[in-house]
Amino acid sequence: MERDAVIVEVGLNEGISRADHPHVPITPEDIAVDAQHCEAAGASVVHWHARDPETGEQRAADAELYGAALEQMRARSSVVAYPTYPTQPPDSIEDRLGHCWILRERHGLQVAPIDIGSVNVITWDEDACDFVGAIDTLAGRTVVQNSLAFTLTALARFDELGLHPSVAAFDVGFTRTMVNLVRAGRLRQPVFFKIFVMGSWAVGPAPDTAALEFHLHQIPDDIDVEWMVVPYTIDDPATVERVCRRALELGGNIRVGVGDNPAAHPSRTNAALVEDAARWADDAGRPLATAADVRVRFTLA
Repeated sequence: MERDAVIVEVGLNEGISRADHPHVPITPEDIAVDAQHCEAAGASVVHWHARDPETGEQRAADAELYGAALEQMRARSSVVAYPTYPTQPPDSIEDRLGHCWILRERHGLQVAPIDIGSVNVITWDEDACDFVGAIDTLAGRTVVQNSLAFTLTALARFDELGLHPSVAAFDVGFTRTMVNLVRAGRLRQPVFFKIFVMGSWAVGPAPDTAALEFHLHQIPDDIDVEWMVVPYTIDDPATVERVCRRALELGGNIRVGVGDNPAAHPSRTNAALVEDAARWADDAGRPLATAADVRVRFTLA
């Protein structure tokens, strides 16, 4: 693809309920139709969480639900689509990422997710100036755990199966780890790298352009990185736009989506948010990458 072409990714749903946002896609068909509309608006990549079609609950490792969505997406669009995986450390890597192996074999999955570090689960309410659900959180899920051993094992298996990793950084230390993984020959280039800039999930620097640039300062020029900013759990649409526009100015890519920032866009659809992203890219004088461009860039087979 053109070196200045912008990859627009969409965080379709995450764990957001219909009560949180009326336009969040839940069922495999909802997800496929939404992906189709997003591609028509200019997106080339989508990320989604498998959800129970009846209850809406997350099914982060449900290969059947993911497979149904992938097949329906393939029938409607050409987007590059990839799932999530459970945040908690179970007995084996198969429990967390085994659905990706199945999706690769049965449905031709091309990209798989990997978060290359661990963080505390800290939810902050700026208006109340207090932590949200601190007691409940301490009694249950408190840490997103991704050890170095888990990361290395996952990356080796991705290579074995021909999956390209979508690498996520929740804090600046993750970015440093990404660089070291490349230098150690454990992470192949070009790296598809997501820089999360987060609001109510109070991890990493406060969400603004300075946080993005702090991450970028850790990446040396001799590493081939296709980086993307992911504004996440941010309530203010102006902050989302400011961070995305700065990423475009700096040569990066952007992710939008009602799953990522439902409170910032309470009545917008995913496709409408992609239209915003396309306009920002046009204002920056940069073309949009197609799904075919993304496949060529990362040699996706």
